[in-house]
Amino acid sequence: MKKKRLLAAAVTVFLLFSNSAWVNLMLVRPSEIMLPDYIKTIAIVDRTRQEESPRNKFEQVLTGEFFQQDEQAVLQVAEGFISACADVERYFAVRTEEKLSSDGSKNIFPSTMDWNDVTDICNTYQADAILAIEIFDSDFIVTHSPVKIETNNEFGLPILRLEYHAAGVAVINFGIRLYDVSGRIILDEYQTTHRLNFEAQGGTIQAALNQMLDKVQAINRVSYDAGFIYASRITPTYYRVTRYFYDRPKKKLGLGVRMSEVADWNGAIDAWMEVVHTGKRKHAGRAAFNIAVACEVLGDLELAREWASRAYVEFRDREAEDYHDVLSNRIREENMVEEQLLSKE
Repeated sequence: MKKKRLLAAAVTVFLLFSNSAWVNLMLVRPSEIMLPDYIKTIAIVDRTRQEESPRNKFEQVLTGEFFQQDEQAVLQVAEGFISACADVERYFAVRTEEKLSSDGSKNIFPSTMDWNDVTDICNTYQADAILAIEIFDSDFIVTHSPVKIETNNEFGLPILRLEYHAAGVAVINFGIRLYDVSGRIILDEYQTTHRLNFEAQGGTIQAALNQMLDKVQAINRVSYDAGFIYASRITPTYYRVTRYFYDRPKKKLGLGVRMSEVADWNGAIDAWMEVVHTGKRKHAGRAAFNIAVACEVLGDLELAREWASRAYVEFRDREAEDYHDVLSNRIREENMVEEQLLSKE
């Protein structure tokens, strides 16, 4: 029974996508954590410095770390965080030159910062909170293997040739604490591992490796992404979605679809409205579904949800039920985002 349900769902999705047009939307997702209203400026400090020791130097040699590799990568974590905050403008993130030592390790949080030091740094940078990067470690692992590829020679005869496949994984382990100077509390303590995969191919092992990002570039990229992703914990962030809608039957829905392609969504609604009033049940349901998408594009989420409800309840369009749920969830998210952004005023 489970396999039959999965097959039915796959067929439904295929039928929708093969009979559909689409539009991309940029939406805002609420943050996971809502910070106090008075926090508007966040200073970023690097607290990953550890005392030089024979063990630390040996580890750098053993893992092949470049000079100041992790220090550069920590800067990229900060850059990713700053970029995400700038998109929504909930907080103003401040770069600092602070590079602090701690009693932590590359896997364990250190003791918390002294609150007098937190106060001094916040006064220096006129900040309300400190984002301290307190754990950081990176690694880049590369593997390669030959792959047999079937092709034709100059005479058109099938032959096998070797193609080398290189795969790289950039991994960072990092931990962040967010210090509220006014309340003298830790607002967030977060540790995670983030990774990105890289692949390349070439006629030789070296050619495949040359196509791949080098170690420093790969670790910097994964670090930037990690900082950007962390920002979604405390600030709303943008994300892109694709909405599909019906473009068949062409005679009934085509005029509205063509209007949507030139961004005349009000004209598209008028065209589809006529199908709702005069078309067969199936065609009317598809037109109602399309009107719901058009209303979402125009920013009227409540009206979009009403039309999705009509498409499902009155015309029994199966896809409209899921879309109604999607719109309900988006309305909840929009309300949360509005509440979060009001605190920046």
